[in-house]
Amino acid sequence: MIRTVQAWIPQPGSGPGRLEDVDLDVEIVDDRTVAAEGVTVAEQRPGPLFRSGSLRFDPCAGGGPLAPQEEGLQARAFGVLNATVHLQRGLRTFRRLGAPLPHLLVKVGMHAPDHWGGGHYRLPAPSYTVLEEAEPVAEAGEIHLGAGSEFLRLAGQRYFHAPAHDPAIICHELGHHLCRHTADFRLNQLRDPAAQTNHRSPIEEGTADFVAAILCDSADIYGWHRGHVPPYEKLRRCLDTPWTMADYLGGSEKDPHADGVVWASALWAARSTLQGQGRRAEEFDAAVVEALVAIGRRDLDLSETVLRRRRYFSYSLEAILESAAERGRPFAEAVAQAFATRGIVAGVSNRRLRRRARRLRRETAEATEATEATEATEAGRAVEAGRAGRAAGTAWAGTT
Repeated sequence: MIRTVQAWIPQPGSGPGRLEDVDLDVEIVDDRTVAAEGVTVAEQRPGPLFRSGSLRFDPCAGGGPLAPQEEGLQARAFGVLNATVHLQRGLRTFRRLGAPLPHLLVKVGMHAPDHWGGGHYRLPAPSYTVLEEAEPVAEAGEIHLGAGSEFLRLAGQRYFHAPAHDPAIICHELGHHLCRHTADFRLNQLRDPAAQTNHRSPIEEGTADFVAAILCDSADIYGWHRGHVPPYEKLRRCLDTPWTMADYLGGSEKDPHADGVVWASALWAARSTLQGQGRRAEEFDAAVVEALVAIGRRDLDLSETVLRRRRYFSYSLEAILESAAERGRPFAEAVAQAFATRGIVAGVSNRRLRRRARRLRRETAEATEATEATEATEAGRAVEAGRAGRAAGTAWAGTT
């Protein structure tokens, strides 16, 4: 049934976006759950949300612990429907680009006693490193959105940052669902369905950030809730910052989100380059999705050698270049050049790419220092020559 709901529609530089009325094909399952094409979204905290005929709820400044009970319930209802809008749109986008995905279950208000303000994509596993699950997780994966943990500013007013109100968080987690059922970087399709791995690599985190960027139409995906972080810091996860493999850290102990931004920014750079050449952004998006699907069908072996290779940026780049070549040589060359500018080329491990990029950065810095030193020396000589000329002129004038 088509119902009118309110949702935050992303708009760069305006918090979560513009508050707009949206037509949503949705059914009420119970007083805390709705179902739409491809997705079911359920609020986990007690309290009836969908009691009346209307589904047009106000965000009520995010609700939160300081809000009156009725406003808190309305903010939760808004969050459920806001998440549904963005997830259904994203799922339809992927299907149009060639990647239909299995039905997705989303739970909102998870881990409320822990005051968790984030989101994650969960697959069934015997145990979890953080935030254990009280109920079995769906085999196809679930998105969990926290209850919120902090206040932000929106239009000069206080706003409780509930993850279900933030399109960027919602779309990033949807990116993990896309990765699991296309590229499947960790080859969970070959594991026991009840014992999949939730450990994510930088290539997946970066791809999920890129998904959030294309669905939110903004490189600065976390510009609202991380607006206090400078764009040139990795924590901001801003994709139009010129990260290169020289900034890649590597290692299982490092945050995969921080290294993932290097891959995400290269994807965004390629997309932007093509747009500058008059190509449609969706052409590159389709090439990336086609590459993800292709990756999920090759090298189906759980050996450590294969798993390591699937973590290489060059491995995914090769698949993207194959897809790009089908769109013409200029298209593929533009993509390859954009990635090369970020220090990513085909056929090379992440470690070697990092070593090359850091050597190039060092050599460039040394060359710049040498040039500046030469210019300073020449400038000094010019000054001395000027002084000498003035002194000679003064001496000559004194003899007349």
